[in-house]
Amino acid sequence: MMCSTVISNLGFECHLIGAELLRIISPFTFCDDGEHVGAFVKEVNGKYLVSDRCDALMNMEARGISLTKKRIDEIRSFISHQGAELNDRGEIVSWATEDTVGLATSNVIRAGILASTLSIGWHQSGRVEKFESEVIDYLYHTNLKDRISLRSNVLGMSGHNIFIPVTVNTEVPKYLFTSSVKHGGSWNSAYSLLGKLIDLKNANTALNNRYVVIDSESIGAQMQQLSLLFNEISHVLPFTKRDEWISKLAA
Repeated sequence: MMCSTVISNLGFECHLIGAELLRIISPFTFCDDGEHVGAFVKEVNGKYLVSDRCDALMNMEARGISLTKKRIDEIRSFISHQGAELNDRGEIVSWATEDTVGLATSNVIRAGILASTLSIGWHQSGRVEKFESEVIDYLYHTNLKDRISLRSNVLGMSGHNIFIPVTVNTEVPKYLFTSSVKHGGSWNSAYSLLGKLIDLKNANTALNNRYVVIDSESIGAQMQQLSLLFNEISHVLPFTKRDEWISKLAA
């Protein structure tokens, strides 16, 4: 098996590893990372197995992303339309003949790139989820404990269901979101939340029942900038000042 057989006209870097394995390296990189997306090609009984050898999933884990069953299923469904599949070992794979091995290699690499794009909103999930849990725990230790419900969905103007972490069941339900951004770090999760808030607002412009609890300790000196991002479409609640705003949520 020769590199020219596999990557003719693809423009990818190719290295022969032993007698039966090729390592293909594309010029494309994983999201939020400088690591190049690639694939391995191995001949098996006259056919060719193209695999990323778990590179995409391992890249996500190395960036601190928790790969829950839901997320893995989402990746599997997403790349199934790309001429590749995610197997039970966590590999993105595609089988090919000698005539189609170049196409299969492109499909596996493209699937790896697309899987990586799904993880953009998951990159900060560890800190984000921890802060959300902290806020929920706090609420359950207040007088609101019997008036809150968790993890509901509301239809946005776009037609998508918007996930609501906490709903305070007052006369007009109050939707609570959380935002945890590290000072000097990526704001991807905040921008993602902004899009959801705008979608909710556009669905019912008469309502002003959107609240964002901000991890004010984590954002530090950038608290004002983060508040400006949200304050036109929601009520901003710094978590360090929770004793000042908790009673307002019950009104």
